[in-house]
Amino acid sequence: MIKILHTGDVHLDSPFSRLDPRRAEMRKNELRATFASMMDFAKKNAIDIILIAGDLFDGEFATRETVALIASAAKNSPAKIFIAPGNHDPATPNSVYAKEGIFPDNVHIFKTEELERVSLDDLGVDVYGYAFTSESMTENPAAGRHVEDEGRINILVGHADTRSADSKYCPVNEELIRAFGADYTALAHIHNAPEPRKVGGAAWAFCGCLEGRDFTETGPKGALLVKIEKKDGVAEEEIVRLRFSKRRYESESLSVDGAATRGEIVDRINAFIGEKGYGGETLLSLTLRGGISSSLILNPDDIEKEITGLFCFELSDETYPEEAEEELMSDITVKGQFYRELLPALNGGDEARAALARRALRYGLAALSGENIVDFN
Repeated sequence: MIKILHTGDVHLDSPFSRLDPRRAEMRKNELRATFASMMDFAKKNAIDIILIAGDLFDGEFATRETVALIASAAKNSPAKIFIAPGNHDPATPNSVYAKEGIFPDNVHIFKTEELERVSLDDLGVDVYGYAFTSESMTENPAAGRHVEDEGRINILVGHADTRSADSKYCPVNEELIRAFGADYTALAHIHNAPEPRKVGGAAWAFCGCLEGRDFTETGPKGALLVKIEKKDGVAEEEIVRLRFSKRRYESESLSVDGAATRGEIVDRINAFIGEKGYGGETLLSLTLRGGISSSLILNPDDIEKEITGLFCFELSDETYPEEAEEELMSDITVKGQFYRELLPALNGGDEARAALARRALRYGLAALSGENIVDFN
C-alpha cells in the first residue's frame, strides 16, 4: 500500500486584497504556516508521494521567503514530491520552476505541456503529469493516451477543469479519465472541490484549496489523503479529506423579520453567530433579510463594529420596509407614489438594482415619516 498526499490551489503569496493591510499580511503568513503544517503532517505520517496539482503560487513570480519555505519543507521530507504547474503559476522560462538549484532531488517538476511519465520502481508506481506553460491550455495532454503498464500503480496529476469542454484551463471529463486508465487522477483548479469519484476502475478527485481566500471559498479547507493498494491488477483506494486551514470563510443570511430596533438586530446577529459556533477562526459575510420598520435605518458599518469575536465580519443589508405592499400600492400620498416609482426596479429581476431600490425605499419612507437619516451611507 502506498500513501499519497494530494494538494494544490495553495496560491502562496496571495494578496488577500479584500482584507485590510494588517489582516491581509496575517493571512499571507498563515497560508505559509498552513503549507508548512501540511508538509509536517506528511513527514510524521510517512507519506510516500506528495502531489501538488498546480497553482502552488498565486502568480508566475514568488517571493524569496516563500520559495525558501517550500525548498526547506521539501528537503526535510522523505516523500517523493511532484509539482504540476497550473494556470496561475505556469512553468515559463522566467518562473521559479526554471531556476536551477532551488528544489532538492526528491522534487520532480513537470515543465512542458507534453505528458511525462516518471517511474518510482521502489514503490511500483508510475506518475504521469504535465504543466501549464502559459495562462491557458485548451487541450488535455492525456487525451488519446493510456497508461503504459497496467500492472503498476498509475497516477495522473495535473491542473484541469471539468466544468466545460471548451474550458481554456485544460478540459477533462470522466470519459478521458476512464480511457487513460490511471488508478488515481489528482486534479486541482476547482477550489470548492466536489467529492472524490470513481469511474470504471479509476478514482479521481479535486483536492480543493488549502485555505479559503474569499467568501466564494467557504468552509474548512485542506488536502486529500489517498491510500492505494493494488492486487492482481485491481486497485483499491481510500480517500479522506483532511482539514489544514487555520481560518474558514462563511457566507450566511439571517432573517430579522419584524425587528423594531437596531439593538434587537444586533442581538439576533450575536445569537446567530453563537448558534453556528463561529469564533476567532471565522471570516463571516452575513446578509440581513426580512421586513423591518420603515423608520429603522441600518448602517452596516456601525453594526459591524459592535460584533466581536470573529476574525473578520462583513454585513450586507437586504431588508425591506415592513409596510404591506397592498397598503403602499393604494396609498394616495407621496409615500405611495414613491413606492410605485420604485416598483420596476424592485421587481425587475436585476438583483443589484433591486437591492439599491430596496435601500432607496427604506430611506425614502423614513424621510417621509420625519425620521433622521443623517447616517445614510
